[in-house]
Amino acid sequence: MRILVRLNKRPSSDGSRFTYVLQYTNRHGKRRWENLGHSDKRKAEKQRAKKEKELKMGYVETGSMRLKDFVRDSLVRTSDQIRKSTRKDYKSAMTDLIKVVGNIDYKRIQQMHGELFRQARLDQGDSHATVGKKLSGLKRLYQLAVERKQLDENPFKYIRVPKIPKQKIRIYNPDEVDRMLRTAS
Repeated sequence: MRILVRLNKRPSSDGSRFTYVLQYTNRHGKRRWENLGHSDKRKAEKQRAKKEKELKMGYVETGSMRLKDFVRDSLVRTSDQIRKSTRKDYKSAMTDLIKVVGNIDYKRIQQMHGELFRQARLDQGDSHATVGKKLSGLKRLYQLAVERKQLDENPFKYIRVPKIPKQKIRIYNPDEVDRMLRTAS
C-alpha cells in the first residue's frame, strides 16, 4: 500500500536538536510540509497516521456522517450525472436501510447489515426484484464512496442479490393466436 504521508527529521539551525516534519501532497495536489514542533517519535508517528487517514478518507474534517447525511452528500456530489428516478431510488433504498439498522455512521456499515437488510425487506413482502434493485443502489452508493477515497472497501460488495424466480411462459395454441389476430384487425 502506498504511503501518503512521510515523517522526516529536520535539524535546528545550530544542529543541536531536531523536530519532526510531515511531508505529503494535499487533496489539491500541492506538496506540503507540516512542522510538528517536537522530537517525540511516538507522538509524531501517531500524527502521521492521523494525517494519512485524513487524506485517505477524502479529508473530511468534520468527522463522519450519519447515513442520511451520507446519501445527501453522495447525491450532491453526483449532481446531474444520474437520472432523477435513480436519485429517488437511492434515497428510498437508504431510507429502508435506516429503518433496519438505524441512522448510524456510514463507516460502521458492515456486510452483516446488508444481509440483515436483504432479509428484512424480503420478510416485509418486497419482491425479489425490488430487493435486488435496492441492494444494487446501496452497492453503488458505497462504491462511489470507495472511488472518492471516503472508504477503503465496499461493505455491500459481496452481498448477493436475491434470485428472481423464473415465471412460467405460457404458449398460445394456434386457435388462440387466430382469435387474437381476428380481434386485432
